[in-house]
Amino acid sequence: MKYSLLRILLFLTSTCLFPIALRAQQSPTSTSGKISGTLIEGDSKAPVGFANVVLLTAKDSSLVTGATTDIEGYFLLERVPAGRYTLRASRVGYPTKFIPNIVVSAQNPEVKLGNIPLKASSTKLSEVEIVAERQIVEYELDKRVVNVSQDINAQSGSVAEVMQNLPSVTVDIDGNVSMRGSSNVTILIDGKRSALSNLTLDQIPANLIESIEMITNPSSKYDPEGTSGIINLVLKKEKKPGFNGSASVTAGTYDNYNASLNLNYRYDKWSLNGGYDFRQRNRPGIRNSFTTNFFYNDLEQIDSVSFRSQTGDRSSTDISHSFRFGADYYLSPKKTISASGIYRFGQDEDNNTILYRFLNENRQETSASLRTTSETEDEQALDLTLGYRQTFGREGQELTADIVYNTNVDDELSLFDEADLVSSALPEVQRTLVDDGNLEFVTRVDYVHPISEDSRFETGFRSSFERLDEDSRFFNFSNLTRDFEYDLLQSNRFVYDEQVYSLYSNYSNKYKSISYQVGVRAEQTYTKADQRTQSTVFNNSYFSLFPTVFITNDFNDDNKIQFSYSRRINRPRSRFLNPFVDRSDRFSLRFGNPDLKPEFVNSLELGYLRYWGNTSLNATAFFRHTTDEIERFRTATIVVVNGDSIPGTEVTFLNLSSNSSYGVELGFNHPVTKWWRLNGSASGFRTQLNTTQGDTELSSSRISWNAKLNSTMTVWKDLDIQLSGFYRAPMADIQGRMEQMYSVDLGMKKDILDSNGTVSLRVSDVFNTRQFNFLSFGPEFRTESENRRQSRIIFLGFTYRINSDGENQRRRRDQQQNDGGGDSNDEY
Repeated sequence: MKYSLLRILLFLTSTCLFPIALRAQQSPTSTSGKISGTLIEGDSKAPVGFANVVLLTAKDSSLVTGATTDIEGYFLLERVPAGRYTLRASRVGYPTKFIPNIVVSAQNPEVKLGNIPLKASSTKLSEVEIVAERQIVEYELDKRVVNVSQDINAQSGSVAEVMQNLPSVTVDIDGNVSMRGSSNVTILIDGKRSALSNLTLDQIPANLIESIEMITNPSSKYDPEGTSGIINLVLKKEKKPGFNGSASVTAGTYDNYNASLNLNYRYDKWSLNGGYDFRQRNRPGIRNSFTTNFFYNDLEQIDSVSFRSQTGDRSSTDISHSFRFGADYYLSPKKTISASGIYRFGQDEDNNTILYRFLNENRQETSASLRTTSETEDEQALDLTLGYRQTFGREGQELTADIVYNTNVDDELSLFDEADLVSSALPEVQRTLVDDGNLEFVTRVDYVHPISEDSRFETGFRSSFERLDEDSRFFNFSNLTRDFEYDLLQSNRFVYDEQVYSLYSNYSNKYKSISYQVGVRAEQTYTKADQRTQSTVFNNSYFSLFPTVFITNDFNDDNKIQFSYSRRINRPRSRFLNPFVDRSDRFSLRFGNPDLKPEFVNSLELGYLRYWGNTSLNATAFFRHTTDEIERFRTATIVVVNGDSIPGTEVTFLNLSSNSSYGVELGFNHPVTKWWRLNGSASGFRTQLNTTQGDTELSSSRISWNAKLNSTMTVWKDLDIQLSGFYRAPMADIQGRMEQMYSVDLGMKKDILDSNGTVSLRVSDVFNTRQFNFLSFGPEFRTESENRRQSRIIFLGFTYRINSDGENQRRRRDQQQNDGGGDSNDEY
């Protein structure tokens, strides 16, 4: 079913506010009856859950009471005074249903309405049928939502490609995401950390995802990890009764293939789902850089320069298999237990070649070397979740509990071969074995208690334990023994443990048109960084408070404004803390900093949401101040190769003194005509970075902006064409900038087989412009780098839906009803 943005927001608003408004108008002393019924979809007979049911007086249509249907479409109106009423039922995507002349009396205190059918709304224009549908990007005051199921360009791609449509989001060449210029983003799966969360977004197929929520200022209920906010990936779930599912296959140029199978079965008190996904991704690319090295005399003046050129080709093949299973069991109408599991395994193969050329100040070549790398990585990930949910007699009262266990293991084998192209020296050969394991165990309990019609109290507890264990073993090939020998100098094992215990509470209330929520989260953190190779241990513990404030004024249903404040944290990860020097690239040494402190951010936002019919505009002004921000830092060094001193760089991490950023975001949805829809966004922000290293003060300031536009056209019956484009201006870094980037994607889809199947065609990066270029500099160096992967790829896909109520099934049902079949209950 396709929905319009306006109807969705009206539904969500009414779902939250109806129970509150209705309680105010109930009078327990005068009630004497009950009214019950079940809302069903008119054609499929499927239950219509989470719909609004309101009882109105027949005399003047004043509000008496109301309820929201449960997952089975059932509703019960209690404590109804004797009288004559009209019942109104509404749900997004359905015309409002009115049932008049309902009489409650002493002789008839319980009125059972039976099944009440609702038929999906649609409008037919010439040869094009327009069905109310959800926008690709929806704007709410506290978050943005990308409806992946509506995004044609996303169906054959990865989550990283979907994220290109999200306002203020940037995705780099490796699938890492940043929001509003900050790369510290927390990724959740269905509101929880998952084994999939530890993958880059470029490794997660988009066809697993129903929608993506971007929450820039979460309340204290959420884990405060992630200074720029939370990205929540909502997995697809089918709620229709019986057996249904879908199967899809996609093939793309450069040997890119996807396949998936999703199955759901719902009967009685059980709801089961499972699936399998296959993904093969091939992405050839290049990585080039040119570095200028500056040498100073005693007067701190530049005395001479030298140059290093790096030209690299890369190819990677990523093959993965994923199995999913989930089950919900309804112990009673108010108690549900659930369990789910995800198991993923795969293998990555990467081959890289880098040509190093060293030039003097006259740009004459003095030496050269060729380095080839072959890597094979075996991955396994497991995610297990056990949950419990209970509702109570009071509307909105709810208790939920979850236990989450996830782990992923990567075993990597690398072979390095570096040959000097000038001298006759034998090539250097090295082999590396890396065992990288990640384990996390989380328990969480949340409770919501309504206090009155407009106020409620929330509280909860969360504990987490995480262990990261990386064991790297290096072996050098000996030309004397003709065998690999263990290299104690480079081998390294690092174990990082983190425990976090947190307790939060929220209080919300409303005064006239103004609603507010205040909350606080208290956390105690214990960390242990164990550099076992060097026999050094770094312990750290700290207590933190994270207050949040939200104030919203609903001028009317089409005009809203909200102010919010939150405090968040970014704890340094193991690769930031491990002090061991990674010498796998001798000209670019890398090591962590065990003295890193967590960074904290104070974030303020002022958002405005406005509707004009089906057109919406969202505007947000934000300010974010970060203390002890963690940044990558480069310095020049000298590397000795075959007795020659060659300039190189060292890369580590440090805490900046401060970082301030502020800006404005604009987003809109606009139906140009009944067959053409536009949505887009634009944001501009300024970032100011400051730090002091030794006697040197570093600062960087830059204004950056980005814009995204999405156009969807229904040019013929069941044929949609989508064109998407984005532009991102250069962004500041403490030692340089990320250069501009832009691209355009094209997608088409056509429903076939009586709407049970869909054929899609997609071209990513139509003009082959997507690249990731970076400029970095310091007193002793300047590096310009170019990074590109093959991004212009053509995908052709087919999806078939099982028991999807296609046209043939509708005809058969209509025929059965004409022959006297169907439900025996009275229908209205």
